[in-house]
Amino acid sequence: MKISVIVPVYNVKDYVEKCVKSIQNQTYQDLEIILVDDGSTDKSGVICDQLAIHDNRIKVIHKKNAGLSSARNIGIEMATGEYLGFVDSDDYVESNMFEIMLHAIITTQKDIACCGRYVDVSKKFVKTEFCYPRIKKYKREEAIKELFYLRELDVSACDKLYNKKIFDKIRYPEGKINEDAAIIFDVIQASNGVVHVGKPLYHYMYRVNSISKKKYNENRFDVIDNLYYSMNFTKNNYPAFEKDCLVYCSITTGSILLSMYHDKETIKKFHRHYKRYLELFNLGFVKAIISNKVKIKMKIRLIAVKTHAIGIFYLGQSIYHKFYVIMSKHQK
Repeated sequence: MKISVIVPVYNVKDYVEKCVKSIQNQTYQDLEIILVDDGSTDKSGVICDQLAIHDNRIKVIHKKNAGLSSARNIGIEMATGEYLGFVDSDDYVESNMFEIMLHAIITTQKDIACCGRYVDVSKKFVKTEFCYPRIKKYKREEAIKELFYLRELDVSACDKLYNKKIFDKIRYPEGKINEDAAIIFDVIQASNGVVHVGKPLYHYMYRVNSISKKKYNENRFDVIDNLYYSMNFTKNNYPAFEKDCLVYCSITTGSILLSMYHDKETIKKFHRHYKRYLELFNLGFVKAIISNKVKIKMKIRLIAVKTHAIGIFYLGQSIYHKFYVIMSKHQK
């Protein structure tokens, strides 16, 4: 069974080779590696071509820049495998990631497998996210509900392996950002459920200048459209989960508000956005605080947003990170 791994590439000359080699060196070798050069202006496209010379599993597509969604969609159209995986070109994966996830899909007969991830925070320390201590199966509706709390399952496309049939009628929204969250509920709905493999296998490189970490701009408001879509999706398909969806809205807007509070000029410039975020944040705030499904760390973050105690929050976060670094070195 072939796995098609789609890698959108844009101006990542310092990272793309490590990313692709981590895919080439998988313990599961029946792979098709589709590198979509989205109009890179550095040497990323050249590096892709050089890698393809030595591995006939690699296909390189060069196109005009149109964004991550466009690149992924072209990759989906080109894919010939029975299963699909996505890897961002500045990240990399464990050598057994696709073997483990494919085995989980085969043994559980679920359409989607997911894993936890390692997060390299500015090359200072590595933490794990979205992990679960054992293999866990979710029915479709259970996976939808779990996504609202962002504990074990995440909206990211890259920590998952999919039965390709899921994407028969689903594509990423072009010209938008926050594209993973835009379709994740439709993706789960088109499946028969999810299996979590119980360990971190994906390495996410937290870079300040990446697309998702850039200073707030007009495009970030796409998040609002996604959240209203998730609310309508829930109302139409899982009305019993509407309160859970509001918690998701509060968690998502809380992160954006936190970054906006850190730069007061942003609030002035995008005041209309700020008001809409705040409205959705307040809808789910109390439900998130009293829920036993929301992690303590997340509740502290939400309270910091609600009380504007941003300075205290960042101070606490800094202390936590320093403590994490010390403990990590001690364990080694």
